[in-house]
Amino acid sequence: MEKKSSKVLKFLLVVVIPLLFAASLSVIIFSLMGVNLIEKGKNYAANVPVISNWVEVEKDAEESNEDLIISMESQIRTLQKQVEDAEKAVLQKDDEIKEHQSDIALLKDQLQKQEEDQAQKNESMAKISDVYTTMAHGNAAKIFESMEQSEAARIIASLDSDTQANVLAEMNPEKAAELTKLLTN
Repeated sequence: MEKKSSKVLKFLLVVVIPLLFAASLSVIIFSLMGVNLIEKGKNYAANVPVISNWVEVEKDAEESNEDLIISMESQIRTLQKQVEDAEKAVLQKDDEIKEHQSDIALLKDQLQKQEEDQAQKNESMAKISDVYTTMAHGNAAKIFESMEQSEAARIIASLDSDTQANVLAEMNPEKAAELTKLLTN
């Protein structure tokens, strides 16, 4: 009996253990190289008639990859459509911005023209004020009485307060009262 157990022990030490070590080492090396031995073994076992009943093989990797590719391509088309829509929106907004900028430029030109016109009016009003300031108060009062009330009020308002007082004193009291009323508004 000792001979049998020593032969079995010898067989284990000489044949089985080195084979297990070599197999383990091979699996580790192939795994490091990127080869999936388990999947390959399952695929080979699935082709063997009796063993194929015991081994479950996952769905063919190529089929699952094709499904994944189709799904990803669909997502890519959807995202490309969204990008195109966003680019169209950006172009539309750029056009709106350009249109608003041209409107702004036009309004700035109009404002500048109005400011120039107002400056000319102020300059001419200053000249008219100087004329009425240097004129005799009685003569100025007669001219203001014959003018339209709103125009007379505007000119009198541009005069200094001493000249205003002297001109209004020379005017007809009713006309002076009307002009004073317009000046306070």
